[in-house]
Amino acid sequence: MVRFYGRVKELSQLEDIFNAPSSSLVVFYGRRRVGKTELSKEFIKTKKSLYLFVETKSEELLLRDLEIELEIITGMKPRLDSFDDFFTLIFRMQEKMVIIFDEFQNFAKVNPDFYSKFQRYWDAHHRESRHMFIVIGSFVGMMKRIFEESKEPLFGRATCIFNIKPFTFADSYAFLKGLKSFELEEATKTYFILGGVPKYLLLAGQFSEPDVLSVFRKLFVDTQILMEEAKNILVLEFGSEHKGYFSILEAIASGKVVPSHIADYTALPHGTVSKYLNELVYKYEIIKKEEPVIRRGSRNSRYFLQDNFFNFWFRFIYKYYGTFEIDPDLAESIVLKDLNTYFGYAFEDVAKEVLVTLNKQQKLPFRFTEIGKWWKKETEIDLIAFDKSSRNSLFCEVKWKHLSEKDALNIIENLKSKSTKVEGTWKANYCLIAKKIEGKEKMNFLALDLDDIKKNACKDELLLS
Repeated sequence: MVRFYGRVKELSQLEDIFNAPSSSLVVFYGRRRVGKTELSKEFIKTKKSLYLFVETKSEELLLRDLEIELEIITGMKPRLDSFDDFFTLIFRMQEKMVIIFDEFQNFAKVNPDFYSKFQRYWDAHHRESRHMFIVIGSFVGMMKRIFEESKEPLFGRATCIFNIKPFTFADSYAFLKGLKSFELEEATKTYFILGGVPKYLLLAGQFSEPDVLSVFRKLFVDTQILMEEAKNILVLEFGSEHKGYFSILEAIASGKVVPSHIADYTALPHGTVSKYLNELVYKYEIIKKEEPVIRRGSRNSRYFLQDNFFNFWFRFIYKYYGTFEIDPDLAESIVLKDLNTYFGYAFEDVAKEVLVTLNKQQKLPFRFTEIGKWWKKETEIDLIAFDKSSRNSLFCEVKWKHLSEKDALNIIENLKSKSTKVEGTWKANYCLIAKKIEGKEKMNFLALDLDDIKKNACKDELLLS
């Protein structure tokens, strides 16, 4: 039996909402497999609750499901001929309970009038009710529209909206270590290809040995459990326009990060690329738009995928899908040839998380207030952390490599040269984060490798129940 891991902050917030004397409407949204349903089930373990998975079937059949659930709770099976009957019954019940609608967006297919009906009963009765409604949705675009667009019936009704995100790197390592004793380097590489999605990390622990090549072969080549995963998720999210979105995501995963390069790669019109990029950032939250962390400017924006799994899938699986079908061994060799380069880019986000953690622990030369990438023409710095008030800065290079002492010193000298091109006057500190750094104890700059990350920024285990 797999125990529930993490989500301590979310569970605490839910308890606070539940313990308030008033009723509440709580929204969970986030990509599939991220653990929204498991979080809700963990929360209701000790509470009187009703759970409905909203399948795309007739309203009559869903009402039969609700009759069964209500019989379990009350000991009496009610007759529900409509959702009016359901809401009338629920709001008459005095004892506080939690009502969960899972895959809430599917009501649009069952009965598009459901949201208006829910809104009418909520507005009429929530002030005298004490119930807690939790609605869960995996289609990010639809869930955001239902609760955040002013023309929608449920706009403004949510007490709290939770964007349930994948585990952090630190949580992912603790999860993998707890499942199958992954060493830090292999857990890190596994995080680079699976991201922090609990379901995928669980599969890695169940089906593979604790090393990344075993994870890749078992989940993508041998069993092919995850070969179709991103496609299955995103076709449902994007609908009939999925091919255009997929082309853009492949371009970004392949390193085309500015709109003009994306348009050239995909052969899509520039206007279409701009429209899709905007929706992928704000509507679907699949990519992020970044500007140089100092001297920001939208004309200099770059786009990156938010999720390691989607990044890996579009860079390797989607791009070489045909090769995987006709010659899996050849496809695997193509992936392995470029995998270390991909790891280098993925390591930058881990390095950022590590610096944020050390900043909170006050283990850096100063407390920074901002951090991000920086670039200007052909010059790039992986990370700059700084505080505008004190003008303190930390210029950081990130390398997924085993570095000799000489290598490390050369990288820092180059970094010092690049830092002179950054706008403004700064009190400069320098940092190198790598897989392994020889002689790091003798360095006159901040030198961190996996050993330091394990010691200072990783959890021994995730809190579980």
